Formats: sequence, C-alpha cells, structure tokens
Amino acid sequence: MTKPKTTSELTPDTEMTAEEMLEPIADLDAELASPKKQTRNQAVRYVLWGLISVAVNFVTFYLMDQVFKVEYQVANATAWIISVQVAFWVDRLLVFKHHSAHPFREMGKFYGTRIATYLIEALVLWITISLVGTSAPIAKLIGQLCAIIGNFFLSKLFVFRK
Repeated sequence: MTKPKTTSELTPDTEMTAEEMLEPIADLDAELASPKKQTRNQAVRYVLWGLISVAVNFVTFYLMDQVFKVEYQVANATAWIISVQVAFWVDRLLVFKHHSAHPFREMGKFYGTRIATYLIEALVLWITISLVGTSAPIAKLIGQLCAIIGNFFLSKLFVFRK
C-alpha cells in the first residue's frame, strides 16, 4: 500500500485516490478498536455506570445497618443481592454492550463471579469491623473497592467476553 500524500505533498496537478483519503480514518478506527483502547473505554464506562450499583449497595447497606439495625453481614448480603441484579443489566447493556440470545446463562456466570468478590468483601468487613474495630461505613467502602476491581476483570474475562 502506498503512503498517503500529505497536503504539503499535493500539487494542483496531483490527485489523491479515495483509498489515500480514507487511510487515516481507517488507521484511527483500528486504533480505537484495539483491545487496549477497548479495555480502557470499558473501564471508564464501568466506573461511571457502576456508580449506580455501588449507590444501590451503599444505600441498602446503610439503611439496613444504621436505620433498621440489621446485623451487618445480613445487611451486606441483602445489599449485595439487590446491587448485583442492577449491576448485571447495567454492565451487560451499557458497559460491555454485550448482546446475546442467552442473558440468563450470562446472569448465572455473572452471579458466580460476584460470589467470589462477595466473599472477599465479607472477609474485608469481618477483618475491618470485628478484628480492627473500624466503623461499618468505612469498612464497607474498603470492601467495595476490592470488589469493584475484581468484578471488572472477572466480568470482562468470564462473563461478557466476545
């Protein structure tokens, strides 16, 4: 393939072919579609849209723990179930833009990966609240950060892969 002419190389008597004119656009498309760029874009969408499920998780946990005085692990489990359902649909439709004929199979995988990060979060809560004596909201924040990082990579690698 010939190198496209830049505007400084063009003279009134030279013409660019359609291929030469579109080559920079094709290069840009290839760069935007690269796996590295795609992962970065997904990570940005994951953080932005993920705030919805994080907010659902925190509000549910806070209400159950602080207002209704439910034991913190029960409050955490309830918050987890509700927020995972919200997260599945947000991640599937808005983050990974994944469409398939088997959403319930994906949901099963999604819950499976989320169980792993839930156990990590429950362990973090137990260590920070029961052993260290940290307040429940601060412990929940630490646990959620660990879960968010794990959830992104597990969803990308196992649930919504192309």
